Amino acid sequence: MILDRYLVREAAKPLIAAIALLTGIFMAYSLTRFLTDANEGLLNAPAVAVLTGFKVLIALEVLIPIALYIGLIVALGRCYSDQEIVALRAGGVGEGRIVAPVVGLALGIALLVGGLSLFVRPWAYQQLYELQAQAGAETQLEDIAPGQFHLYGDRNRTLFLESRDGATGELSGLFVRSRVGGQLEVISAAAGRLTEFARSEAHLLELDDAFVYKQVPGAQDLFGQFGKFSIWVSGLVPEPLEYKPKAAPSRRLWASFRNEDRAEMQWRMSTAVSTLLLALIAVPLSRTRPRSGRYTRVLLAAAIYALYYNFIGIARTGVEQGALDHLWWTPLGLGILVATGLAASRRGHS
Repeated sequence: MILDRYLVREAAKPLIAAIALLTGIFMAYSLTRFLTDANEGLLNAPAVAVLTGFKVLIALEVLIPIALYIGLIVALGRCYSDQEIVALRAGGVGEGRIVAPVVGLALGIALLVGGLSLFVRPWAYQQLYELQAQAGAETQLEDIAPGQFHLYGDRNRTLFLESRDGATGELSGLFVRSRVGGQLEVISAAAGRLTEFARSEAHLLELDDAFVYKQVPGAQDLFGQFGKFSIWVSGLVPEPLEYKPKAAPSRRLWASFRNEDRAEMQWRMSTAVSTLLLALIAVPLSRTRPRSGRYTRVLLAAAIYALYYNFIGIARTGVEQGALDHLWWTPLGLGILVATGLAASRRGHS
C-alpha cells in the first residue's frame, strides 16, 4: 500500500501541473477569440467569461488525457533515471506490482473522461450555442464599436458608426443597409440617437439629415432626404437553434443511423479508451537507462500522440462522410502498439 500511494502521488504531481498548464493555455486562446468579438461589440464581458468557461469544459476531454500521458512519462521517467525502479526490482518487486497502481490511476481518469464526453460535452455545447445565439440577439447599436462594419441577421443587415459620444449617446456618421427578400434599403445620416425598447418589442432610432434609398424589384427606386427621420428597429430575438450532433444527448446519438451522429457517438466513446491506451503506452516510453536523462523519449512520445490524434481525427471525418463504418481502427492500432511496447519491455528486463 505504501508503494501504491507513493507511485500514485509521484504520478499525480506532474498530472495536476500539466492539467493546470494546458487549461491555462487553452483558456487564454479561447479568451482571445471571444475578446475579438467583444471588441466589435458582439459580446459583453459576462458572456465572454461564460463562453470561455464552456469551451474549457468541453476541452477537458482532450486536455486531461494529454496531461495524464505527459504526467506518467515524466513521473516514471524520473523513477527510472533516479534508479528507484532498479532498487524496487532488486528488492523483489515485480514489473506488474509497479505498473498496477499506475494502471488503476489511469483507469479512474479514463472513466472520468468518458463521463465528460458522454454527458458533460453535449450539455456544455448546448449551453454554448444558446448563449451565443442570445448574445447575438442582444447586440444593439449602443453596443457596437465605431469605425467598423458589423453584419447581423445572417448578413442581411450591415451597420456602421463613425463615432459615438459615450456621455450623451449621440451617434454620428450612421450607415444602415438592409435586405429583406428582394428589397434593398440604404439609410445614412449625419447624426442620430437610439432609444432602446421605446416599445416593448422595438427600439426607436431618430436620425438627423437622413438620406434614404429603397430598391424594390419591378418598381421604381425610391430616394428621399429628410431633416428628421425616425425608424423603428425590431428587437432581435434568438433564432431557433438548429440540430447539431455535438449538442445532442448521447442516448439520441446511440439510436441514430445518421453518419454525423454515429461519428459523434463513436468519438465520445473513444475518449475513455484513448485515455487508458495513452496511459499504458506511457509506461514503456518512460523507461530510460540510468543517468541517461529523464526526458530522452519525450520527442518520441509527442510524435506518437500527434500521429494518434491526427489519425483518429481522419477516421472520425471518414465516418461523418460515410467513407468508413467506424473509427475504432485507430484505437486498435494504438492498442497493438501498447502490447508490442509492453512485451518488448518485459523481454528487455527478463
